[in-house]
Amino acid sequence: MSDEQLLLLQGLPLDEDLTEADQALLKRYSRSFTGSYSHTLDGKGRMVVPQAFRERLGTVFCVAPSKDFESIALYSNIAWARLRDRYAKLAPLRKELVEFEEQFDAFSFFGQECDSQGRILLPAKIRNHFLGDERDVEITGARDHVRIVAASKGAEQFKRFRENLPGILDVIGQLSTQRDTEEP
Repeated sequence: MSDEQLLLLQGLPLDEDLTEADQALLKRYSRSFTGSYSHTLDGKGRMVVPQAFRERLGTVFCVAPSKDFESIALYSNIAWARLRDRYAKLAPLRKELVEFEEQFDAFSFFGQECDSQGRILLPAKIRNHFLGDERDVEITGARDHVRIVAASKGAEQFKRFRENLPGILDVIGQLSTQRDTEEP
């Protein structure tokens, strides 16, 4: 991607002076998954993957558990492979990590793709385990993957986040202050 394309993608004027660090920062986050959408699964268990997410996932991707096993995740093939490789390197260190790796593999479905209407059929095993009978889903960007949860669970998580926000902001402030005092 050229610097000009990157600036346009980020909505910045072409004549704005950006440092090399700024350009690297924009490039680093230009592939992140961001945004939130609400959709409904159809009777076959298909859902529309928002266009912005489809572009970043690529034509073939992986459906798997999120890292915390709390939701369904759509990973680009390379993001899934990097995560899977990290687990493979850790697994020999502890017995419970082998079990984690096995469960991650059991719920991972490589080689998935959207149909011509931008829908993906969520495999029944992962859909039933993580969504149950819920049809309304929340699809959100989560840095290196797309996160899918039942809409009711997403609403509960956001409510909990709002309740904890003052404490979270305090932690951010403390860490920022600590970082500022540590930097030369």
